[in-house]
Formats: sequence, C-alpha cells, structure tokens
Amino acid sequence: MAFAKEYNQHTKREISIDVDALLNAVADITGETVQEHEDNKEAHMVTVQGRQYTTFGELAEAYELDIRDFTVNEVNN
Repeated sequence: MAFAKEYNQHTKREISIDVDALLNAVADITGETVQEHEDNKEAHMVTVQGRQYTTFGELAEAYELDIRDFTVNEVNN
C-alpha cells in the first residue's frame, strides 16, 4: 500500500493519503489507468486522461472526491 503526505487546505494540516485507494477510485470513475510519474522531482505527479495533476488533493477535487476519504490515521502504541 502506497502512502503520501500532503498539506490539506481544508484541515490546515499535513495528512497521510492512501495513494492506492485514491488512484483506484479515479480509475473506477474514468475507466482508465492512472499514470504515476516515478522520478523523484515529480513524486506526486499523475496523469489521467491526458491531464497532469501535481497534488493528490487536486486530483481528488477534479473528480469530485473528498481527499479526507482517503486519509490514513496513524496509530502510535
């Protein structure tokens, strides 16, 4: 399971995102594969239907998804 940290404007804090779940939800909506860019400079960049997104929040918003539905809560023992 891939995770990413990103600052969220709605919650005004950094959140951990379940990247796999978000990308699967977008793929289900579009019926297309989400292309992730692997180089370090563009670690959070993805392309869907020919459009590039530089943050996961931007990607979720474009497909009317709530990024908070894809956050991961860390539990410290």
